[in-house]
Amino acid sequence: MTVLMHDNGIYGLTKMQASPTSPQGLKSRTTPRGTYLEPINPVSVSLGIRNVSFVAQAVDWIPELLHDIIAQAYHHKGFSFVRVLQRCPEFLLHRFDDWVQNPDKMLLLHHANGVQISPALAKVYRRQEEHDPSDRNRARAIASTADPMPVGVLYRNPNMPCYEDLRRPDRLYTPDVIKSVLAKEFDKFTIQ
Repeated sequence: MTVLMHDNGIYGLTKMQASPTSPQGLKSRTTPRGTYLEPINPVSVSLGIRNVSFVAQAVDWIPELLHDIIAQAYHHKGFSFVRVLQRCPEFLLHRFDDWVQNPDKMLLLHHANGVQISPALAKVYRRQEEHDPSDRNRARAIASTADPMPVGVLYRNPNMPCYEDLRRPDRLYTPDVIKSVLAKEFDKFTIQ
């Protein structure tokens, strides 16, 4: 299963209601005096789940990495969580302007088991870190930073058992096997 959390910091479809990821102090229709709490960090929260096996963060203004991260999440066996930071053109148009306009505020994570950064992207986004996505503790440390904003695969554990493997039946129930079992059951009630 792959979960893509499209996060623009606001509930835009309900006409500008504060969300759990809204920045502190944001004035909205549901919080006219501004939000009181710090926003939650969905990436940090997901890394706290014991059996999570893939966690990444992407942004809509770097489509090359967005595509690569979503493709990796889709092909990952088990549960994948990807937070996609995206701009809301209606209510929070300038929410991510600092990061969009200043590439030095972005931290691109790359690794052989993560995303690869093209030479063209490397010229624009110079802040990069080779991050091994199997290092959960380092992933948690990276996820807790907002400046620079991390983008890439933070955590991947292909050895984590997934639900469908744990719940796989001991034998294969083909249509012929099912028909045979049902026939034996019905034979118990046959009147001769």
